[in-house]
Parts: sequence; C-alpha cells; structure tokens
Amino acid sequence: MGAIIDIVASLTLRAAIVLAVLNMTIALQGKLSEKTVQANMFSLVTTVSRVMSVDLNLVGNNIASNYFTYASQDTIEVCFQDPSNLNKPTWVKYFAGPTSELSATANPNDRKLYRAAGTVAAGTATPAVAAIGVSQLKFTYYDVSGNTLSAPVNKSSIKSFKVYLVMASGDLINNVYPAAEWTFRFFPPNIN
Repeated sequence: MGAIIDIVASLTLRAAIVLAVLNMTIALQGKLSEKTVQANMFSLVTTVSRVMSVDLNLVGNNIASNYFTYASQDTIEVCFQDPSNLNKPTWVKYFAGPTSELSATANPNDRKLYRAAGTVAAGTATPAVAAIGVSQLKFTYYDVSGNTLSAPVNKSSIKSFKVYLVMASGDLINNVYPAAEWTFRFFPPNIN
C-alpha cells in the first residue's frame, strides 16, 4: 500500500512541476510577444521621425515668408525650398486621419498618419499614408520668447515647434497596446 501512495505522490509532484513549467512558458511567450511588438513600434517611430525631421528641419529654407501655411494642434503644413528641387518651393503637410479608418483593429485609438507634399505652384496634393498605428499626434508652437502659442495660432509668430507622436499596436497583447513615443522640438534655422 505504501508503494502505491509513493507512486501517486510522485505522479502528483511531477504533474505540479509540469504545470508550473507550462504556466511559466505561457507567461514568457506572452511577454516575448509584447516586447516584440513594442520593438516593432520603436522601429516604426524611428522611421517616421526621420522622415518628419528631414521635412520639418527645412521649414523656411530659401523662403522669404509664409513658412507655415497651416498650424494647429493636430496638423502642420510648412513651406521650404527643397535642396533637391530648386525650381519651385515645396510644401509638406502632416496630419492623422480619423479612428474610423482603422476600425478593424482592436485598438480604438489608432489612426493613419498622412503626409501630403507638393510644389506651392501646383496646389494641393493627395495625402499618402506615412504610417499606420498613430494613437497620438500633437503639435505645439512657440514664439520667439519660448511661450506657447494658443489656438488659433498666429502663423507669423511661430519660431519653434514641438512634435509629440505615439505609435501603438492595433492588437491587444497582455491587456496593453504596446506603444512607442517620440517627441522633438524643432528650431528651424531658416525662420527669421
């Protein structure tokens, strides 16, 4: 009888160990998935920030005035002379679309980031999707003294501006939407 009890106890202990290892493996797999998606978000934010930085650092380049054609908390439209196209001034616009465009994702706050670019003489251009998964995009504008400009922004008073961007996954992983953020304050040297 004692041998049967020892065997049952041994099997119970082994089952408990297998369950503990299985639970630990599942938890580690969930964390690995979350960290992988977050790393992808960091990579996406890095790519988007580089593209935006190239455009936004050129604000006012070889332009006498009207550096900003539109400036609000959620949209920025700037003008500059693109060094690769010296024939005509260029304008670039950044804004996030509505959340309804990505209603198929689990994240209720993700949107598309749009970039429209063209020459000033040609007028408006069709916006292209620069990224998917923007959960926050905010522009803050400052005057020559570093004071925040309130809405409606007086475009001729803008001397610097800040971009705040948060990219988040469309999928819920471990009860969170893995995200990455970027914030940068631009002091374009070409603005008088």
